[in-house]
Amino acid sequence: MIVATPTDSTAYSTAAGDSMVHLNVPCMLFTPICPYSLSFRPVILPDSARLELKIPDDARSNAWVSFDGKRRQQLSRGDSLHISMSKHLLPTVNKSDRTGNWFRSLIRCLNWNERLDEKAL
Repeated sequence: MIVATPTDSTAYSTAAGDSMVHLNVPCMLFTPICPYSLSFRPVILPDSARLELKIPDDARSNAWVSFDGKRRQQLSRGDSLHISMSKHLLPTVNKSDRTGNWFRSLIRCLNWNERLDEKAL
C-alpha cells in the first residue's frame, strides 16, 4: 500500500495507478501496489480520514513498512498502523501560481497533453 498526500509521494502513487491530484486538494491517496483483485482500486480520501492498516492474526507472514523509503520496520501478525493527516500543514514556496506551476510540471515531466507530430504517409 502507498499512502500519500498531493505534495508527497505522488510519483510512487501515480506509478502504481493512482490519480494525479492538485496540491490544493486536501486529501490522502490510498494506492494498492500490485493488487491481486480488480475490486481493490486506488481511492482518494478526505484529509479528515483515519486509516488503520492491520496485519491479520492468521497472516502467512509478517509485513514491512517504510516511510519515504527509509526506516524500514517489520510489522508482525496482529500489528496495526494508524494513519491520519497532520493538523500542522507544511508551507511551500512557489515562484508562480501553484496551479500554473503544477500544470507546467505535468507537461514538462510527463509530456502530459502533448501531441507528437505525426509522420506523413
